[in-house]
Amino acid sequence: MPFLRRLVITAARVLVQNPEARAKAREVLEEEVKPRAKEAWREARPEIEKAGRGLKRFARKVRDEYRSGRRGH
Repeated sequence: MPFLRRLVITAARVLVQNPEARAKAREVLEEEVKPRAKEAWREARPEIEKAGRGLKRFARKVRDEYRSGRRGH
């Protein structure tokens, strides 16, 4: 982990000091990273929403069971 941290800090320093590197980083971010991240989100979103619905159902079931147990049923 310390190696990765040093690498990130060094890269940040290079970007601060080098306008060409900043421009290239911005280009890579806009043309490669953002489109891939958006596509990954589009693909993952239905499954994430499905899991959220499942969690809500589970939480309702647990709540109902808990309430039922408190009432002595």
